[in-house]
Amino acid sequence: MTEDADLGLRLARRGARVAMIAPPTLEAPPEQMGVWLARRSRWLKAFLQTWLVLMRTPTASIREMGLAGFVSMQLTLGAAILSAILHGPWALWCLLCLCLPDLSLGQLGTGVMVVSYLAGVAAGVAAPGHWGERPLIVALTAPLYWPLQSVAMARALYGLCHAPHFWAKTPHGVPSP
Repeated sequence: MTEDADLGLRLARRGARVAMIAPPTLEAPPEQMGVWLARRSRWLKAFLQTWLVLMRTPTASIREMGLAGFVSMQLTLGAAILSAILHGPWALWCLLCLCLPDLSLGQLGTGVMVVSYLAGVAAGVAAPGHWGERPLIVALTAPLYWPLQSVAMARALYGLCHAPHFWAKTPHGVPSP
């Protein structure tokens, strides 16, 4: 996934067009927390690295990719990076506001919390595949999953600063039929 993003954006900078292929990727998601965290950290580290390279010379990136391509890159890579940074602190703040009577999210904060929760649940429920009980599991565990993105981002940032050439390898499983 990480090299796909980098390669696609390099090709876009050269004026080539890339698209998704129709067949799905048949790979089982990690079932152990350590494997998931290593994989997500690797992806986020690569997203950061790719984004930083593109943002080194933003005007050149806009010229090479076109404004629409540049905005699209910001809405995909940039949003993935930003959301991974913000999910943990936002979840912690929401939890504190819900648990401590002296703190309040206010109407706007409560609205953002509810809308973001519902949007995340809707995205999880709408994901393709044969999930059985998955929609209910997604709805109940989403608030726990999102802050883990921030943990993975912290690892990615640390790795980018202290071991930029190290890429954590993770096993790739085949989904059961």
